Amino acid sequence: MSELFYINEEGNNVHTSQFLKNRGSCCKTNCLHCPYGTTLSNFGLEFIQLTNEDMAEANAIIKANQPPDSETLGQSLLQEAFGKSKKAEVTKFNFEDFYFVTLKGHKAGLVKKGRLQLKELFLKEHFKEQGLDLATVASFFNN
Repeated sequence: MSELFYINEEGNNVHTSQFLKNRGSCCKTNCLHCPYGTTLSNFGLEFIQLTNEDMAEANAIIKANQPPDSETLGQSLLQEAFGKSKKAEVTKFNFEDFYFVTLKGHKAGLVKKGRLQLKELFLKEHFKEQGLDLATVASFFNN
């Protein structure tokens, strides 16, 4: 992602982490996409469990994180031998295993919870360059 800003749902211009990186240092004003970790350490992450009404939005986030369906010969042979890999999907049977991840009240992505820990992380495009990985998100989830 190389864009420097985008327009959010409220119609505001929001600077991306790329813009903030290009600036060269942290301004310490808790920017939503702060690549330096200031906003994350000051606000932390919050988690909202999905409801039935959230399934379409959650599946859109998951789909945006999936690679395109272009299948190679090697993938085709592996799928024949071992079966297709299961793609994540929110359904009426498993929506209770998913949580929205929010930063400063903005949905940054989605996590899937396993029995003991978080299993998968699906970030919205503009939050992918901020150092949010599964281990970091899990450290906030378990607090």
